[in-house]
Amino acid sequence: MNGPRQPGGYLCEAVAEGPVCGTGETARYVLGTFRTISPVLALRWLGGQALWIVDRLDPDPHRSAWVQPSMRLPEAPGILGSDHGAELRAWYQDRDGQRAAHAHLKSGHPLLVVVPDADCTYTLSVQPER
Repeated sequence: MNGPRQPGGYLCEAVAEGPVCGTGETARYVLGTFRTISPVLALRWLGGQALWIVDRLDPDPHRSAWVQPSMRLPEAPGILGSDHGAELRAWYQDRDGQRAAHAHLKSGHPLLVVVPDADCTYTLSVQPER
């Protein structure tokens, strides 16, 4: 029983932070929270939030149901830089990375996925609870 202590659960959070126009202050908006006892469910929720954010800020016109044909322009830049949207989608689809994240969480370590945008930063996190 000398191994790492298993977490009692996981607190997941999706947050957007950015400057308040003209004030010099930073606003923090909680986009969603989720609590679970399973690292698998925590990662599944985090992945769903990642896709939700990317789909609204940098939609993939070939996969997003809400993008109408008249909205589909070749090489149209999204609000979220195309590199960041692609990075977040790639993070979600990287099965080896997801297995490593699972092991990381299971050993009791927090997980952060931070994606900067032009005017704010999106942070997806999982915090093990003891």
